[in-house]
Amino acid sequence: MKADLTNIHPLFSIDFVVHESDQEMTGYHYHNGYELYILEQGYQNLLVHDILLDVAKYDVVLYKPNTFHKSMKRQGCARTCIYFSERFLQLYFTENAIKTLLHCFEIELISLNKEIFPRIKKLMLLLEKESVHEPDNRIFIYLADILSILNDNEDSPRSEPFPSAITNLSPILSYINRNYSSITTIDEISDAFFISKFHLCHAFKKATGITLIQYLNKIRIQNACNMLAGTKQSVSKISTACGFHSSMYFCKVFKEALSITPSEFRRNSLS
Repeated sequence: MKADLTNIHPLFSIDFVVHESDQEMTGYHYHNGYELYILEQGYQNLLVHDILLDVAKYDVVLYKPNTFHKSMKRQGCARTCIYFSERFLQLYFTENAIKTLLHCFEIELISLNKEIFPRIKKLMLLLEKESVHEPDNRIFIYLADILSILNDNEDSPRSEPFPSAITNLSPILSYINRNYSSITTIDEISDAFFISKFHLCHAFKKATGITLIQYLNKIRIQNACNMLAGTKQSVSKISTACGFHSSMYFCKVFKEALSITPSEFRRNSLS
């Protein structure tokens, strides 16, 4: 499980990408800040935490900081991603204003209708013309407008139906997320759902593109990241709390996943 840490500006960044049909993202990745994943054309499947999301045209997926996610096989799509940090918002807004703007991130997906989306698109085009390095940039204004629109449309119904849902693994993903610290073997998971270990592993790999063990370790590493950044517990205690049988093995898996050690991650999160 190799996590790809996208090289983006620590304060704000925006990019537009067109993906060919059946192209697949090779690994999990995360960002230290917030991300808006805005699908402009096509369909997409995303694996986020314990949720398999079906993403359709004009849907916006909202990622909080340090949220591991993975794109599955696509049917061809075009998307814009907007990345920004809370530190960027703190340069321009009060604490209460930031809390209001970020309220939309309490849900994973917001569907915009064809009347609302052009307003978002116009703001994205304006953002693309701005530079975070210019002292008089208007990024904070356009970004605040986008977040306000999303907050106003949290409950909007999906404008286009998704052709095929992939939700059959959701209970298994949820089970792993609840019990990641105590699971010791795959048999425990297969027994919990009364299916064979072979069928479970085959179905999981086919649906997600990774093995069940890789996913389990991903969840453990993600929770370890949260604890490293948000607590003062030792690496050894975090290792045990996240279900690793030894701190040495934890550090090995962590380094393989993120290309840095747990201690380096903690130092980076504090800088």
